[in-house]
Amino acid sequence: MKIASRKNESIGTPLTAISRRRLLQGTSAGLVASVLAPGALSWGQDVRGGGSATRLPAITPASLPKAWTPQEIHRRWAAVRQKMKDANLDGLLVCQHHSGEMITERQDGDADVEYLTGITLPFKWVFLPYEGKVSAFSTNQVKGAPEEKLCKDRDIDLQIVRDAWSAPIIDAMKVANLGQGRIGVTNLVDSSRQSEGEVTYTTYDRILKAFPQAKFQPASTLIDEVAVLHSPEEVAVMEKSTQAAELGLQAMFDTVKPGVVQRTVWLAMFSAMVNATGERPFRCSVRADGGGNSALNRPLEEVMRDGQVISEECAACVLGYGSQVNHSVVVGSNAPADWEAAAKDSLDTFHEMLALIAPGKKVKEICAPLDKRLVARGERAGQLVVHSGGLGTLPRGGSAGAVGEIVLQANMVFDVKPTFALKNGGTAQFGDSIVVTENGARRLGKREMKIVKLS
Repeated sequence: MKIASRKNESIGTPLTAISRRRLLQGTSAGLVASVLAPGALSWGQDVRGGGSATRLPAITPASLPKAWTPQEIHRRWAAVRQKMKDANLDGLLVCQHHSGEMITERQDGDADVEYLTGITLPFKWVFLPYEGKVSAFSTNQVKGAPEEKLCKDRDIDLQIVRDAWSAPIIDAMKVANLGQGRIGVTNLVDSSRQSEGEVTYTTYDRILKAFPQAKFQPASTLIDEVAVLHSPEEVAVMEKSTQAAELGLQAMFDTVKPGVVQRTVWLAMFSAMVNATGERPFRCSVRADGGGNSALNRPLEEVMRDGQVISEECAACVLGYGSQVNHSVVVGSNAPADWEAAAKDSLDTFHEMLALIAPGKKVKEICAPLDKRLVARGERAGQLVVHSGGLGTLPRGGSAGAVGEIVLQANMVFDVKPTFALKNGGTAQFGDSIVVTENGARRLGKREMKIVKLS
């Protein structure tokens, strides 16, 4: 299988050292530079040595798109409306969607609303009729904000809520003449990570009473079915967010060493991504001797010790979109006895999975290399290895269950991140975001996928 990916590229010129103060502030180019201890291997170098230190290309907010084009937003409406037609829906009532309350500071707290408006804040509801004007509902805080002009440019009917959310929603539905229509409701039940939904009871009850002859029904996956396939504009944005996330990884490599507090590493990673994109990172969760997600996206007061394995979920944000990168590393020089084998398994699995990716394949087919190694290790097959990029409500999983049956299509974007457990509780996890093309998988990241040794 031919893979349209970049392999082992060396990019740029050697890193230069800077002061700790400048590290935390970030450089003018948005790149956190090296503060590795003397003799340590720098970014992109392999544990066996050899080669020169390399540098990832700088990214700044000025180099990134400032907003989605109106054409992109209208493309999304047309695609969602086609799904509405297939489901015989006259309207779609969309509320905010928080994909996991246990994870602090998630950027995807209004994923469904954000997808239809292209704006990360500050809307709570959107009403999309099959025909007619799209309405977005916000508090008065939107007045005078950039989002107000974006609504006008995109032909969104912005409704300011002064008392109850239900009143302007009801008015918009009356304008659309849906007194006897069929209305889909997102995030009502069985939505991503929210099996009981999040629709506000009082708001929904008032809407139901205002339209006693209309038929309301759950439509929790309707937007996801459209959003999982990305336009060229969206793919380009996620390529930028992935490269900014790699700057977060670089900051981690540059700061991790024995005796450093996790909070210091977290702040360096967070700062590198903010300086690169001007947006709060989608995900910045890093942990020693534990899964990267176990830090719950927070800075911690844990001191990193020699021999611990650092894993992370790292995702910068551009126009609200992010996609993870993952690159485990050992602190210091005393790696656990099972680290080298587990790291090799993860890297080999990553490349083998990429070689299998092609339109028409099921997720469970591309997960075969992972499942084979998990079973050989006495572990359970079907573990999470695929995590969709874009907004956080999209599918994630492995070969088991419904995710395993998903058929890959061109323009899907997801992180491939095979994970193998270590005896000390840590994980060996190497992953990168890819886009499915007609010719296979193309990596969105630019770093070398190989073991890095720190001192």
